[in-house]
Amino acid sequence: MTEIVNHRVYALIAGENSGDNLGAGLIRALRFVDNHAIFIGIGGPKMIAEGLKSYVNMEELSVMGLTEVLLRLPRILKIRRKIIKRLIDANPCVFIGIDSPDFNLYVEQKLKYFKIPTVHYVSPSVWAWRPKRVLKIQKACDDVLCLLPFEKEWYDKHGVKSTYVGHNLAQFIPLRISQIESRERICLNKNCIEPVTDKVMGILPGSRRSVIMRMLPVFAHTARSIKQKLPETVFISTLPTYELASFAKDLWLEVAPDISITIYVGSTDDVIASCDAVLLTCGTIALETMLLKTPFAVAYKVSSLSALIAKHMLKVKVYSLPNLISGRKVVKEFIQDDCTPQALADEMYKLLIYDNILMKKEFENIHKSMICNSNELAANAVFDVIKKYHGDDFLQDKITVPPPPSAIVSESPKNINSEAPLPQIVTSDDVVRKYE
Repeated sequence: MTEIVNHRVYALIAGENSGDNLGAGLIRALRFVDNHAIFIGIGGPKMIAEGLKSYVNMEELSVMGLTEVLLRLPRILKIRRKIIKRLIDANPCVFIGIDSPDFNLYVEQKLKYFKIPTVHYVSPSVWAWRPKRVLKIQKACDDVLCLLPFEKEWYDKHGVKSTYVGHNLAQFIPLRISQIESRERICLNKNCIEPVTDKVMGILPGSRRSVIMRMLPVFAHTARSIKQKLPETVFISTLPTYELASFAKDLWLEVAPDISITIYVGSTDDVIASCDAVLLTCGTIALETMLLKTPFAVAYKVSSLSALIAKHMLKVKVYSLPNLISGRKVVKEFIQDDCTPQALADEMYKLLIYDNILMKKEFENIHKSMICNSNELAANAVFDVIKKYHGDDFLQDKITVPPPPSAIVSESPKNINSEAPLPQIVTSDDVVRKYE
């Protein structure tokens, strides 16, 4: 490894779409201060669009569940070995591991041995399970950037350096969203495979292929039950890539060829805001849906072995971010054995026919409590770690004024031809989201 630190090279690794979103915002904030910055590592389309040179397709790391990870373990370990060697040779001024703790904490520990500053962005759920990981976290990274206020309190009690930065979605999603305008932006009436005359229900099966394979059939059977009770209901979905949308389309056709669904590629905010209610899997998408004030229910299943192991390790009784933040069940959760089409259909029927005023008000209150300039806070924390290693004069030309809020990148849909009438995929071009 060269002894010369590349002061303008920043290394980042994100392993899933939520991390890609955070990474893109962080890159913008870092570049605002250091406009000569070079970004390398692993990321998705949003980070790449911001200038990241990604050495590996991010989807190769997008796997969840104990048994699921074991099946992909040889490939993941090979990627990890290669990326560690690349980053050691590059000798960046800092490494930022975004979420994906099982992968990134190991990378951070190896890089820190070579005196490369390390930051972990998004606290692992040590407060929920495997609390002894805090010892590994303490050794692996110089700072943990926490999205939730109670996480920093937890780290403070355990003597681990952490910084609360909030979630950038809370800053950039407006407190109030117009459903009518959202539907216009995604051309819902034009693109939806069925006429939109009554309720619109969102189906969000996840952004990992393995999760989609497990959850989408359950959601499809749920949709069939809803269709029987509310025949005019139409179903829409969104996935981050055309490949995942095609995979979901084919799977839906196998399970529910009698039920129509329109699948958007991107346009996530507007698809969610266009819905009267959404059925979704656990993850950041629950936070995003809450911030968009769309009523929803959470469902999730893992393999029997994963569930058995997790049952003895989990320290929390709720799983979705809105419930964790509020400390109580704001939304219904249907986990493992409770995740059945009938139970989901019963809950979604209620969400579709009622106005859900109390739920939406609770969403707004949580949203207000989370608003802060997250990208700038995260970037400042990263620079503080860098200066700890390389001195206060690391950036002589540092700009002290805060960066402007980053534009939310979304997509404006257009139709494509599809031989199969059901379901339909709507692709999109990148545009800058502008809320009036």
